[in-house]
Amino acid sequence: MMTAKPLDLVRAIAYPLTESSVLVPLLFFWLTVSLASWGGVLGLFLMFLVLPAVFRYQMILLEARARGVTPAVPGIEFFNWFGNAWSLFPVLLAVLLVLATVEAGAKFGVAGTLVVLVFGAFVFPASIAVLAITHSPLQSLNPVALSRLWKKCAATFWLATLSMLLFSWLSVVAEGLPMMLAVLVQLLLSFAFFSLVGSLMRPYGLIEDIDVPPSLQNDARLATAELEESREATLNHAYGFISRGNRESGLQHLLRWLEEDPDPVSAWSWFFESMLRWDSPQAALFFAQHYIHDHLQHGEQVPAVKLIMRCRLVDEQFRPFPEDIEAAISACDACDNKELGGRLRHY
Repeated sequence: MMTAKPLDLVRAIAYPLTESSVLVPLLFFWLTVSLASWGGVLGLFLMFLVLPAVFRYQMILLEARARGVTPAVPGIEFFNWFGNAWSLFPVLLAVLLVLATVEAGAKFGVAGTLVVLVFGAFVFPASIAVLAITHSPLQSLNPVALSRLWKKCAATFWLATLSMLLFSWLSVVAEGLPMMLAVLVQLLLSFAFFSLVGSLMRPYGLIEDIDVPPSLQNDARLATAELEESREATLNHAYGFISRGNRESGLQHLLRWLEEDPDPVSAWSWFFESMLRWDSPQAALFFAQHYIHDHLQHGEQVPAVKLIMRCRLVDEQFRPFPEDIEAAISACDACDNKELGGRLRHY
């Protein structure tokens, strides 16, 4: 049975202080969050810019510790609310847990608060661990995936639950400190927690399931070229069907390829962009209905809304499949695009 050595745990918790590539961003976040807390309306704007970078970097830290590598230094892309949306999903989980804790405390007192806290301490670490492995918010909420992770890592992963309870309590206690010191302590505790979760995953090799073997990395360009050639041949075959009036067979040919493509995310985009360059964009719009369906099935609301808007620029009568209309409207509402949601409601 795998065990966690006390010295390894100390190293994992102290990692944000001992690794300069993490310490420097942490200090930068501390200063900007502190400045934003003093800044009134301008501070709120600064907080809106810096918060996605803080949350996203913590997931990058977790994933790096699970891989046993040094996390990348945050760039300008970290400050974007819409890029790599999966890395911001823990924000939603944390907010829901806080709201549930407050509600349980109001209705059931201390006992209710403790039950929700313990439940959250079991679920949240496992959820962000699954998220780091799959990059899928839906999978991070899948009870089967969570139970599998717990079954594999139970020998040591209980330490993540214990640390979450302890660090949460310390964060609340830190509220009594001067503002800048409180922010520093809370950021240190949060970074230490994500570092610990990633470090606890490392011995089980879970993250390697999505790694590219080092022996193949040198052949990446060749593999990419070969993949594009295969996609081109598949698209040409589909064009043969569609150009002869058999659109359904052409689309099904592409969909069958997508089931086998090693990188279906880029494949969807590649086929759509290529089809838009045909003499008529209508086939691309029919393909886009399937593309939107795939986005919605995976909970990717922002890309789905962007794709709908782009298709409507080509043909303002465009709409998703009838069975996807309600999900598309919900996505529009979630993205605060009331106008597009209203137009879809009329279909």
